[in-house]
Amino acid sequence: MPPHSGEPLLLLMLAMMVFTGAFVIFDIAYNVTSIATIGLFALMGLRFDRRNAPLLLFLIVFNMAGILALQPHLDFAESREFIIGTCFVATTAVLFCLALNQNAIQRLEAIKWGLLAGASIASLAGIVGYFDLAGLGGRFTLYGRVSGTFRDPNVIGSFLVLPALFLMHDFLREPRLRLLRAALLGPILVALFLTFSRGSWGAMVIGAAVLLGLMFITARSEAMRARLLLLGLAGFFVLAVGFAAILSVDEIAEVFADRFTLQKDYDSGPSGRFGNQLRSLPDLLTRPLGHGPNRFWLYYPENPHNTYIMAFTSYGWIGGITFLAFIVTTVVISWRTVMLRTPFQPYAVVVFAALIPHLVQNFQIDTDRWRHLFMIYGLSWGLAAISRRWLDEYRFYAHQAYASARDRVAAPQGRPLQPHPAE
Repeated sequence: MPPHSGEPLLLLMLAMMVFTGAFVIFDIAYNVTSIATIGLFALMGLRFDRRNAPLLLFLIVFNMAGILALQPHLDFAESREFIIGTCFVATTAVLFCLALNQNAIQRLEAIKWGLLAGASIASLAGIVGYFDLAGLGGRFTLYGRVSGTFRDPNVIGSFLVLPALFLMHDFLREPRLRLLRAALLGPILVALFLTFSRGSWGAMVIGAAVLLGLMFITARSEAMRARLLLLGLAGFFVLAVGFAAILSVDEIAEVFADRFTLQKDYDSGPSGRFGNQLRSLPDLLTRPLGHGPNRFWLYYPENPHNTYIMAFTSYGWIGGITFLAFIVTTVVISWRTVMLRTPFQPYAVVVFAALIPHLVQNFQIDTDRWRHLFMIYGLSWGLAAISRRWLDEYRFYAHQAYASARDRVAAPQGRPLQPHPAE
């Protein structure tokens, strides 16, 4: 289907929506841009593919379970706001999914460059704050860690994983604009490191490993595989040198040594993070509606810092089971999409490489309303739908071309076959 006449405006709004998602300290910007983008796409037409239905069904059931769990706590403002936030990010996931049903490559590029622009500004702001340039240390850091244009170092660190993977992928795959991509990747990796977020460090390592592995597996030639190995080793060497240079600063080395542990004091013990998670499990078995949306901290010292447990405690048994089924299904359809030879395969590889570390992070942090993660969910399902449709159409036209060529070859002296006259 040809692009809509208003496509340039749709591309601009889509890029702006993703761009403003990098500025959590100004929530209103993303909220307004998202509502405007959703409205614009709805007015100009969104194509629905039957393959989009499972995502829609999962998110509807999940949010309805949250609304059901909210009923005994309607007077609790934090619970109401929590469910509204979940419904909002779920709606954005549906938009990202459906938007890919038309003009997919251009829209994926708009999303990518909007993301890279936002990540670059957020990273530079964090670095400026960390080194207290122009007295901005208090604005863009938290507890001596980079928070940039976010409120939490852990969230900005994980947010930067997807743009970093996009830049790494394009740097390795495309010879053009390598210098620009390297220049954009540098500050993003520095800011991610200076968040001193163990989860974000792990997410970046896992994401990069998955990305390189998938690029090697899906490479279409031995020459491409050799180039990937060579550039990968060169990149690893540059990163190692940069890492050593950063750690040569005593203040950074001291914080790194403190943060570079698998468990901190507040993680262990019966009242620590993991202790609270274990103690909550028998309790949740007696609560079909959970503890109520965002009410876990009223029963235990703090929220569970585990998205899978959060699903059960905030959305009840129905919501928790639905969330687990959603995650498993998303991984399965995303893996299948990565293995399909389509024009969208490079985007599917990057999105899958970002999805996996976030699902691992779900075990140690609450990600249930992260904007960029719901964007990844939406893109995963959108890429699955358009990849399957592209293959179906390709096979159909290939069959038609084969049948036409077969008829021409079978015809005497190259003349088309004529139908037999009626008896």
